[in-house]
Amino acid sequence: MEYLNLYANCQLVKGANMSLLCDLQLRKFYHLPNDTAEVLTFLQQGSIDECIAHYGEDNREAITGYIDYVISKELGFIDNRLLTELIPLDLSWDRYSDITNVIIEYNNGIDYTGNFFRELFDLHIQGLEIRYYQPATLDNIRALLEVFNGTTLKYIKLVLPYDEAVTLPVWDRLVKQYPRVKSLLLHTAPVNKVEKVFDGSVSVACFSSSINSCLACGEIRTGYFTANMELFTESQHHNTCLNRKLSVDQHGYIRNCPSMRENFGHVGDTSLQEVLDNPAFHQYANIRKDEIAVCKDCEFRHVCTDCRAYIENPQDRYSKPLKCGYNPYTNTWDDWTEHPLKQTAIAAYGLEEIIK
Repeated sequence: MEYLNLYANCQLVKGANMSLLCDLQLRKFYHLPNDTAEVLTFLQQGSIDECIAHYGEDNREAITGYIDYVISKELGFIDNRLLTELIPLDLSWDRYSDITNVIIEYNNGIDYTGNFFRELFDLHIQGLEIRYYQPATLDNIRALLEVFNGTTLKYIKLVLPYDEAVTLPVWDRLVKQYPRVKSLLLHTAPVNKVEKVFDGSVSVACFSSSINSCLACGEIRTGYFTANMELFTESQHHNTCLNRKLSVDQHGYIRNCPSMRENFGHVGDTSLQEVLDNPAFHQYANIRKDEIAVCKDCEFRHVCTDCRAYIENPQDRYSKPLKCGYNPYTNTWDDWTEHPLKQTAIAAYGLEEIIK
């Protein structure tokens, strides 16, 4: 008898109407009908012949087609047994740091070498996003990047206004000088396009819309979906938007995210430990996608980063992200800004100015 063995890093996520097969090693995902996912689930315990016998000879061609698809994508292989050597993937998640990712809304009036920031970046932060809403000189950007040179940061993303005078070769030189910079988003650009620098390893994404405040944050798009071990396992246990995340807004206030209304003190007079000891700071950390309205029925839930700052019902922390236009019951994407049931929440958050 022959058996289909799915690789352990390939994980099925079932939604209301469609499923996702995530290859967490190659960082890809495949959109599948639930019927296909049901067959693949059966094949994880039974032989190909048993599967055909179960679903009927009339479905032989469809079943073999599903198997051929899996093999063609290098998601599995056929053997004469189900290999016990393919140990089930460990979906546990933990990190040695109380904070893993930080967002800073840049303001030249804030001292980023102060006590709070020294304490923060002593925590072995992995990722940092720096948002510039106003034009900045290259000297200013370099001076700020110098602050983080001695840290354990692995990843810096720069979000800043497009400047036609700053060409791709200039960005190439910058990221070669500061190799922690792995991504640039240039907003208010003439056109939407993505280019590469540093031998194709760093993306420079030009975005035509203006990002002049945190109101632009939190939009759910397929381009933001990420199929990797880090996000997938974190999503099983925690909120992928706010778990172990900290932000400092443009006025120096400490928040879970710049868009969240609650703040936990100011960097000028608050210690990091005070923030970490405050139970309210952690209140969103464990809201999983499996618990959020509509999201729990969405096949994309474990590759999506969520948003708790802008939600359809501001009074319900388990409400669906406001800026998501996907309907998992029909598998269609609509413009969230035009949905009639979202207009009250849009007004409540004052988002009219960014969707005009």
